Amino acid sequence: MSLYDIRLSFGAAPFIGLENYLYLFTDEVFLNSLIISLVFVFGSVVLGLVLALSFALSLYKCKRTGNFYKALSLVPYLISGIATAIMFRFLFSGDVGLINMILSTLGIDTINFLAEPLWALLICILANVWFVCPFATLVLLSGIQSVDPELFDSAKIDGAHRFHILRKIILPLIAPMMGISLIWLSFASFNMFDVILPLTNGGPGRTTEVMALYMYKVAFGELQYSLGSAVMVIILLFNVITSVIYLKVFNVNYSD
Repeated sequence: MSLYDIRLSFGAAPFIGLENYLYLFTDEVFLNSLIISLVFVFGSVVLGLVLALSFALSLYKCKRTGNFYKALSLVPYLISGIATAIMFRFLFSGDVGLINMILSTLGIDTINFLAEPLWALLICILANVWFVCPFATLVLLSGIQSVDPELFDSAKIDGAHRFHILRKIILPLIAPMMGISLIWLSFASFNMFDVILPLTNGGPGRTTEVMALYMYKVAFGELQYSLGSAVMVIILLFNVITSVIYLKVFNVNYSD
């Protein structure tokens, strides 16, 4: 579809080759969405991996109540993206948001979070991480649980600190699981749409308009289906490239 000029008509769609792609990379609106997507994905992956690893280590320490907290950690993943967006709007929306009510109570100036470009993008990243982090947490937890506990005991006897155990034992042995977690976080973030649309709708001023949202507006708002298909192919290429990089990097680390 991306190689044709498909419009809402009954006529034959002419073949136009790479014109849709050439147009996209000369369109300032698309280039803006590309940059926003890269920032959004980078922030989501870094924050998501740190939180997922922290939660996985905490769940590993829970022996008696582990199953309860594992089930509880899946709650964000089971909630729809629209519900997540509504929850974060309730927290950060204008003067009536819960966060601003707390700031007012403490005598601190309120912030119109969703009207400030930097704050709006940060909140989108937080909402996305809250939504996609649980699956990465369980993947990392499965990797930690596969490590022989005797390695931890031996390290403690030798006087190793927790940081050294994490860096020298846990991280190298769960490298494949970290690669899978990063693939998931990147894939979910590049394709994220249902959280951002009801949360900010790409605003203010397109500062949170990621490529998936741009694709939706072009394909279903302007009815340029071929252009939307080209955007989807570009998103697919980003997903493939990042996945290959993660697999190469973490396979090398794991073999070392």
